[in-house]
Amino acid sequence: MLRRRLPEADGFLRQLLGRGSQQDRAAAAAAASPPFRHFVERLTGGGAAPISRASSALAGADADATAASARGGTGGVDPASLTVHFLRHSCGLAEADAAKAAERVHLRSTKNAHAVLALLRDTLGMSPATVARLVAAHPAVLKNTTIEAKIDFYLRELGLTAAEVRRFILVSTYRFLHAGLDGRLRANYRVLRDLLGSDENVLTAVKQSIELIYENLEVVLLPKLQALRDYGVTEDVLVRLVTTHPKALVHRSSRFNEGLAAMKDFGVNPASGIFPYAFGVFAKIYQSKWDRRLENYLSLGWTEAQVRRAFIKHPYCMSVSDDKVRQLMLFLSEKLGWDPEYVASCPTVLSFSYEKRVLPRYKVLEILLSRGVLKKGIRMGHLTISEKKFMENYVTRHQDVIPEVLEAYGARTGCDVK
Repeated sequence: MLRRRLPEADGFLRQLLGRGSQQDRAAAAAAASPPFRHFVERLTGGGAAPISRASSALAGADADATAASARGGTGGVDPASLTVHFLRHSCGLAEADAAKAAERVHLRSTKNAHAVLALLRDTLGMSPATVARLVAAHPAVLKNTTIEAKIDFYLRELGLTAAEVRRFILVSTYRFLHAGLDGRLRANYRVLRDLLGSDENVLTAVKQSIELIYENLEVVLLPKLQALRDYGVTEDVLVRLVTTHPKALVHRSSRFNEGLAAMKDFGVNPASGIFPYAFGVFAKIYQSKWDRRLENYLSLGWTEAQVRRAFIKHPYCMSVSDDKVRQLMLFLSEKLGWDPEYVASCPTVLSFSYEKRVLPRYKVLEILLSRGVLKKGIRMGHLTISEKKFMENYVTRHQDVIPEVLEAYGARTGCDVK
C-alpha cells in the first residue's frame, strides 16, 4: 500500500518544486484526495478558482444591496455596506464623502431614505448636486421620518413656495430637522397669527426671518414686544416692526436694548410710522458698523446733528455702503452744488442707484436746462418723483422737439426707452 502511494506523492513533490507542465500540475492536483488536493492547490498557486468565486460573491452582494435598496430592506447585506452603496449611487456622493457620511448614519432600510430623496428632488426641486451636498453635510436627513409632514406644513399651512422652503432647509438644516412640528412650528404659527392678525402678515414676517418659526418665541420675542409696549409702541407699529424687521427682535438681546435706548435718545416717537424702520435698522447694525458709517458722513462735511436728522427722516441712509454715500455726495456736491444740509433734508436720495436713477435723470435735466426748458435749475424733487411722473414730465413731453432726452434717459438701462 505504501509503495503504491509513493509515485503519487512523488508527483506532487515535483509539482511543488516547479517541475512538469501546467497540465501535469493540474492533473496531479485533480487525482489527489480532497484534503491533500486543497493543500497542494494553495501551495502551487492553484487557488485562482476560489478567489474568483469570492469575487463573484462580492459582486453578487453589491447587486443584492442594489436590489435590497429598491425593496427597502438590507436583504442580508451588511448595513454599513448598504449605507455606503446608497450614499454613492442614490445620493451621488463621492467615495470619500460617502465613507464620512456613513460614519454618521446607518441605514438598515432604504425605504425612508428613498422617500426623502423624492421629496427633496421632486417636491422641492433640489438639483442632484444640491441633494448630494445636503446629504454629505447632514446625512441624518435620510432617516428623518417627519420631513414630509414638515414640508407640507411650510407649503400648505404657512404658504411658502418650494423655492423658499428649499432655501430655508439649506440655510438652517439642523433646525429644520429637529424643530418639532406641533410643539414648535405650529405653536409658533399660532402665536404669530394672534399677534399679526392675518396669515398674510405671518407669511411676510417669516419670509424676512425663518427664526420666527424655529425659535422659542416665549423667550426670544414676546418679552421684547412687551418692553416695546411699555415704551409706548402701539400694536399697529409692532405689527409693522415684526413684518418688516423681525431679525431686530429675534437676534441679540443686547442690541435690542441699545436700539430702544437710541430711539429714546433720537426722540423717535414710538407711535410714529417711522419708528419700526428706525428701530429695525438700528438694531440690526452692529455698533462698530454704525460708528463707521457715522464717521464716513462726518468725513464728507456732515455734522452729527445732520446725520441724526437724516436717520430719523430716512433710516435706510445708514444702511447705504460707505462707498456709495461718498460717490453720491461727491456727485451731488460737484454737479449740483448741494451741501450736506440740503441732502439731509431729503436723505432718500442716498438710497437711489447712481447708474440707473441719479445720473440718467441728471443728463436729461441738464439738456432741458441748456435748452431753457427748466427755469429754476435742478431740485431735489426732480430726483425723488416717481418713474412714471419723470417720464411724462421730462422725457415724453419733450422727446419730439428735443430727441436727445430720450437717448440720454435710455442709457440708464442700456436700451431704448419706448
